Amino acid sequence: MSRKRRKKGEASTAAPAEERYKPKAGPGSVFVEEFVSAKTGREKRARNIGEHPLTLAHARGKISDDQFAAGEEVRRLYELRGFSGKDSTTLVSGGAPGPRDPFTQSQIDAIRRLDHIRARLKERDWIIVEKFCGEGWSMPDAVRAATICHPSSVVMRVQEALEELVAARKGRRVHPFQSI
Repeated sequence: MSRKRRKKGEASTAAPAEERYKPKAGPGSVFVEEFVSAKTGREKRARNIGEHPLTLAHARGKISDDQFAAGEEVRRLYELRGFSGKDSTTLVSGGAPGPRDPFTQSQIDAIRRLDHIRARLKERDWIIVEKFCGEGWSMPDAVRAATICHPSSVVMRVQEALEELVAARKGRRVHPFQSI
């Protein structure tokens, strides 16, 4: 059995490791290559910025860092609120109604924090924040759920709602036409 030898000047046909790795794309996936190492600047990774509409809007520069941080807090609280602390091994088979497990303390804290934030926002702003940040709706769908029409664009309306959220987190209230 003989092997085919390549000549000294011939390049290898195998692609470098960083080019061979391509993450598997799914629905809503938007990947961006970014450098990881500050020393060499050669190590790259692919980051999925399309995993949530909030992340995608921030990566595309449609919302500020403060707005993103406030939206991430709401998103985290929504995720905490939904977890029961139980896994599939503790589920009752048959689907019969039975005694429900009480809420965990982290769920109670998340619900209280969301209620506190909700009390500080206007009704329409809360609907936009809840749908866009908490439930992962797109910007147009979140604005449409809050109001039939708005004189400004969808992005501006979401930015206004997120600015109200930033102000609510800091304990002050800002009106859109008031100077800060």
